Amino acid sequence: MENKTELLKRHLIPLLGLNKTIKVVLIFILIAILFLEAFSVYIVIKFSHPKSINLHPNIESYGIKNYENVSFNSFNDNIKLNGYLIKNGNSKKTVIVCHGYGDSKFMVGGRTPSSVKVDNLQLSKIFLKEGYNTFLFDFRGHGDYAGRDGVTIGFKEQQDLLGAVNFIKSKGIGDTIGVIGFSMGAATALSSIDKTNDINFVIADSPFSDLKTYLHSNMKIWTGLPDFPFVPMILLNFKLIYGVDYNTVSPVNIVSKSKIPILLIHGKKDTTIPYTESLKIEKSFKNSKSKLVSFPYSTHVGSYFMYPKKYEEVLKGFLQSIEL
Repeated sequence: MENKTELLKRHLIPLLGLNKTIKVVLIFILIAILFLEAFSVYIVIKFSHPKSINLHPNIESYGIKNYENVSFNSFNDNIKLNGYLIKNGNSKKTVIVCHGYGDSKFMVGGRTPSSVKVDNLQLSKIFLKEGYNTFLFDFRGHGDYAGRDGVTIGFKEQQDLLGAVNFIKSKGIGDTIGVIGFSMGAATALSSIDKTNDINFVIADSPFSDLKTYLHSNMKIWTGLPDFPFVPMILLNFKLIYGVDYNTVSPVNIVSKSKIPILLIHGKKDTTIPYTESLKIEKSFKNSKSKLVSFPYSTHVGSYFMYPKKYEEVLKGFLQSIEL
């Protein structure tokens, strides 16, 4: 018979070897998880600090004479933002222009093909003709403020828009306040209407319907990374780092609670934020004057560039229909 020492050696040595293998595997898994976590944090930081176009055009070359460079505070925090207020005589009506991700107060489409742009000064002239002042400003992390604060794709940007609304009210030109937004700016505008009674209408060009759902389905467009495991990790870290409450960036839900008139504009060839996103929002309309206008061949925020006359007609028709 084997003695006890030999018996223990024969059975325990293989077990010890197995335990070492398990430890190595567990350590490898832990290192992989830590690497993925660190990489997802890097992606969130990079994603939230886009390269932003920062233009300083000659405003008077557009035939615009009555304007001023102003600063104001974002609502509920100490971030100071910059904008240009373009006055229209003694008008008490103002349209606030909200740019998209990576854009600036003067130009939308900085991340799209070079030919597809929205010149916000040219756009402003449409509203001037209709009797409105216009207010152009940079969201945090954009334009004059590129890289200073994290971009949250419509969460903290709502505070910037609400700060702009308060600024317009303080100037005595906010009897009627409308907002026109593009892409991220469009979703921000729609997401803000349940947080103030001072926005009377919204024109939203190429919005997403719900931030979390949109990012979950389209993260690859923005990062080029596979959905698993990066989508859940990036969504979680975006929330942890910036405190993003995804429920507050949900145009489809917020529009369903609002009775203000809304004009949606979307290109059917949009692959960045698909046209179906606006179709979802359209189903939430509560105002009979709200409508969705589609442009058959335009890409992301490309409708104004591709169909300038039709686009202007759509804007004028909407403004005249709501008669504010």
